[in-house]
Amino acid sequence: MAAKVLQDLIRFPQAPASADAHLSWKGVGSYIDAMYRILLHTQWMDFPRHMIAGMTASAFRLVVDRRLTAESISAYNWMAENFVAADFLGVTTGQHGGFSFEPTFSLYQKQAVLDIKASIDRGVGAILWHDQFVIAAGYDDEEQVLFIGESEGHEVIRLPYDSFGRNSTPYWYYQVLESHESVDLWEVCKESLIQAVYKWENHDYMLPSQDYACGAAAYTVMAATLQSGTYDTEQAATVLHYYAKSRLDIASYVAGLKHLSIHMDQVIDEYEQLASLYTMIVEVIDDSISWDSREPECVQSVMELIRKAGATEQRAIDAIKLAFRETIGNRFDDVGLR
Repeated sequence: MAAKVLQDLIRFPQAPASADAHLSWKGVGSYIDAMYRILLHTQWMDFPRHMIAGMTASAFRLVVDRRLTAESISAYNWMAENFVAADFLGVTTGQHGGFSFEPTFSLYQKQAVLDIKASIDRGVGAILWHDQFVIAAGYDDEEQVLFIGESEGHEVIRLPYDSFGRNSTPYWYYQVLESHESVDLWEVCKESLIQAVYKWENHDYMLPSQDYACGAAAYTVMAATLQSGTYDTEQAATVLHYYAKSRLDIASYVAGLKHLSIHMDQVIDEYEQLASLYTMIVEVIDDSISWDSREPECVQSVMELIRKAGATEQRAIDAIKLAFRETIGNRFDDVGLR
């Protein structure tokens, strides 16, 4: 087959704007953005995006580097976490990643193109890293290109086969979704909350601790970086917008999980407050003149809201630990164990 394009995936209808559309962010496409769009296209799942973000536990991730660069939002162990995210949804995947400077890269590149094309032939778009997570939704052998769709929007990028994996950073990655089986929804939701505790209390071992902070420690670093002024205002705004959206996703997600425990009311209340605090953060930084000029009153306001957000998220995590005390306790020092 010389060419194939999943036109309905590239031109997939956008979800209706929510009442919190002002919290949308214009930044790097996330893995969940791409996964969600493919799941809808394949009709494997029809949950709203916040359910996918919550069930996979991806929404609970909080990672920042010590300069609050936009890289923060994609700084995690892709191979491990994206595999687990798909597994939580009952999706079997194949994935590979590495570095483009390795001498064997050209062999991996050729195999990646073959795997991506085979997935498209099955009618399933593939997820790959092209300086953000994007969807491979078509190819043309005559022109030797993949047709790449951003995870949000309808812009199509023509990516030559021999350009796959050659990004602004040396990382390359792709994942193909192979099949789907039904899962026990409420067990997955319960497990996702337990994983939230793990993400909050543990540093990602793939990230150098001198450069990155995870979970609870991220709030201390965010405030300290703003205090020091060692950040780019545009990139820091992208990071804060991203986490504002993720915390809104969490609030929407846990609001439907009240029946999981008699203690879920507090979990729901704390995450609702957390989403409200991030909404206020976004409102302050969207005053671009004050934010871009680093006016002390503006920066101090954001710092204070970040401190409150950190304390609120800690209370939410404590409430989750109370709600699922027996399960978490039985895992001893390895809360992340499934």
